Amino acid sequence: MKSGHSGWVLAIARTLDAYGLSHTEIFRKVGMDPSILKDANSRYWQEMISRLWRTAVKETGDPNFGLKVATQIRPSSFHVVGHAMSCSATLGDAIHRFARYAKLISSSATIGLTETEDSLKLNFAFDTGDMPVLPETMDTVVAGLVCFNNWIVGEDVAPMEVRLMRQRPEDPQEYLRLMKCPVLFEQQEDCIIYSPDDMLLPMLSADEHLAATLDSMAATQLAQLSERFARKVRECLVLQLSEESEVSRRTTAQLLNMTERTLLRRLKEEGTTFQEVLDHLREELAYEYLQRPDCTVQTVSFMLGFSDASTFSRAFKRWTGHRPSLAQHTGPHPHPDH
Repeated sequence: MKSGHSGWVLAIARTLDAYGLSHTEIFRKVGMDPSILKDANSRYWQEMISRLWRTAVKETGDPNFGLKVATQIRPSSFHVVGHAMSCSATLGDAIHRFARYAKLISSSATIGLTETEDSLKLNFAFDTGDMPVLPETMDTVVAGLVCFNNWIVGEDVAPMEVRLMRQRPEDPQEYLRLMKCPVLFEQQEDCIIYSPDDMLLPMLSADEHLAATLDSMAATQLAQLSERFARKVRECLVLQLSEESEVSRRTTAQLLNMTERTLLRRLKEEGTTFQEVLDHLREELAYEYLQRPDCTVQTVSFMLGFSDASTFSRAFKRWTGHRPSLAQHTGPHPHPDH
């Protein structure tokens, strides 16, 4: 499932409080635990964040709510990405880091970066499942990044242009005041376009040695994040096997509260398939079970959800190159990478 970093959600909470609304009450109203905001490494599911956005917009009744959230963006809003951006040598380096590690802020985000001699363009897209992206969400993302860039440079760096797919508001002055550049509405894309000259502007807290250290942390966290969904699928498969129920994509999708199509797409995004996750789990468990003196090949095939021993034997030979009888009581799994 897609998720967003708690630091990003904290900006929404602070904005609600600024309106005189209790973010704690609104969080609980939409089924979110407000205490998670205190953990700098925690995340919320995208579905919860979408519910929060819809409720917050309704409760405030402010068409500029997304812009108000944008002014609350701080380095901690972007977690390690924000700190790495702050330590970058130039604004261009900072923006490249944002595009590279954006999925740490929100795993539903896809950031495109296009550079030419005349401009640097950042495109924004979000995968929120069956729910459309609220325009207020994109207001915060685009305006928030513009404001954050100004903050880490120490001066206003007006983009050449901002394009938004959202409908033109009745009064666009707040957009112009905040981003200090032409803002076009009802466009074909959501993007920020900067001058290449501005990419050379130095950061106030430039420290590339520290930025490189933070890069390493971000890369590690990104790798861990990309494995999370496959691990959740694996946990669902273990549950099905332990309950001796039929192992299937349909049941797994139901346990994860999503469609089969979404299940397969998410696994594909991580470079794997449902069958690969299942095969790796079965192979690992097979070696474990075959070491037990009380387990026969027939018993193991049943424990792993196969229809019969011959089907299991064929699968085991496909995975390992030899029959399961040769693995009985022979020691540790010869494929620890699985």
